[in-house]
Amino acid sequence: CDNEDGSKNNGAAKEEQSTPDNIQKALDVELNSNRDRIVSSMGPVDHAAQILSVPTIDSSFDEFHSQLQKWVEGNVIEPFPEGSVCELLSDENEKEVKLEVLEGEMYYGKGGMGNIPLAMREHCSSFNDDDRFGEDGERKTRTRSFRILQDVWVSPSNGVKYIGNKDEMKIDLSQPQWELRAGKRSLGKYHRLVIAHNGKCADRIMQKTPAKAFHSLLRTKFAPYVPQWGGKEMTLNSIYSLVFAVKSEKGSGGGGDGGMSGLSSPIAKAVSKLAQNEKNVFTIMIKNEPNLRLLSCNTLKHHHKQQAPNNSDSNIEVYTLLSSPKFGKKFKGPQENLPLDLSQKVVMKMLESLEQSLNLEDGSVVDSVVDLRLQLWGAGIPMNTWQSENSSGGVDGFVYDATFGVGACGDWILDPSIAGAWDSGRRLANWMLDGDKSVGLPDRSSKEGNGKFVPSRVALGSGIGTIPSSPNSAYEFPPPNEQSNRPRGQPRSRSPRGRNGSKNNGNRRKKSP
Repeated sequence: CDNEDGSKNNGAAKEEQSTPDNIQKALDVELNSNRDRIVSSMGPVDHAAQILSVPTIDSSFDEFHSQLQKWVEGNVIEPFPEGSVCELLSDENEKEVKLEVLEGEMYYGKGGMGNIPLAMREHCSSFNDDDRFGEDGERKTRTRSFRILQDVWVSPSNGVKYIGNKDEMKIDLSQPQWELRAGKRSLGKYHRLVIAHNGKCADRIMQKTPAKAFHSLLRTKFAPYVPQWGGKEMTLNSIYSLVFAVKSEKGSGGGGDGGMSGLSSPIAKAVSKLAQNEKNVFTIMIKNEPNLRLLSCNTLKHHHKQQAPNNSDSNIEVYTLLSSPKFGKKFKGPQENLPLDLSQKVVMKMLESLEQSLNLEDGSVVDSVVDLRLQLWGAGIPMNTWQSENSSGGVDGFVYDATFGVGACGDWILDPSIAGAWDSGRRLANWMLDGDKSVGLPDRSSKEGNGKFVPSRVALGSGIGTIPSSPNSAYEFPPPNEQSNRPRGQPRSRSPRGRNGSKNNGNRRKKSP
């Protein structure tokens, strides 16, 4: 690569050459994954979402709490054991590290977080039962409440086409209003449309429709923070997820029965020592290393069987490591096709940062890696949420344009969490069944507006969404010079400086080497 002055960047070449052989081999397999992968052959792995909890914001989440209990009874989720979620902290001199238990009601997907949407799909499919009988024993006519299609690609640029009457005075919502397309192929015509995701695709897919006020809320900015007043548009962070497998001594125990003390990798030994040999430490919120946010042991959480492959002399432990949003922004690349040199740099920096956070010897984790998968979560956690108030003074938690029959739900409208996304969808569904008025749309003609983006302090604090609050939580807003685009009429607000009171110049965009 060239430097800004056009000269060759020899430092980048040296860094590429210094990538250890085991990391290079794992990345080569990642790019050419025709063979079985160690990281996926040991058992379930959670690569992104990690924790289910009930938010403590003003809005009521009673329905979601009831749903959690149903999932527990159905073996879809299970609670984290007491003391199994901790925070990793350093003392004031940053010489000693310690673990503190994070208190609160937290759950995870039994057999993986992916089992949660599978359970939701099965619940919907149960309404399509063919074997329904009336009181007289006669079989009822088959009803089909849900037709669920998976892995269906919809064109981002022209995949949504409004086919209703564009004269708002003559719109008939009893007729189909929308057509979905994949290129030139029609995917069907529908009376109502719901945008349940966010990011660039959601923005592009609605850009050419007449629902302009609705579309304006889907415009997205990507940043690790928002101004104190909330910002003008939806803001999502970017997070790297690194799933990696490390070897440990054969016959050392491990898995769900032995707890962390039964595993013997450098990571497990360090955590076991910090936890004072407590049996279960599944997930760690990393608070002492700015490049990282979370470490989770899939081997313990999902009870991986410790059977060494190919009669080797080691067992395998599988971990998930999540970066901080600032790290994700600094090293962001094309998430569908990360360049090899960028992947090398990201993997090495994340693993080395993990070694530093646990006070491990340099290379102790890096040298033990036998396989890995790196993913950039480009459109990650909402740093702000859109809030519009309903007639009773509560938060709507969804958006609906009654004129064109299109709605939006998601964590960016209620709370940056699984709970926020679930309850937002529930509220929108109930409204579409009973309501015929628009909800949550911005009123650009009014100075007061109808709703606003507000900063999500829980997401700014954790970087990875809503988790139970902690006295160790901290968040920061951008420096004053990056908060100039405030709404008209609002006074300029002060913003804390960077760490240790210094100016946070690290947020300026630099040209990548």
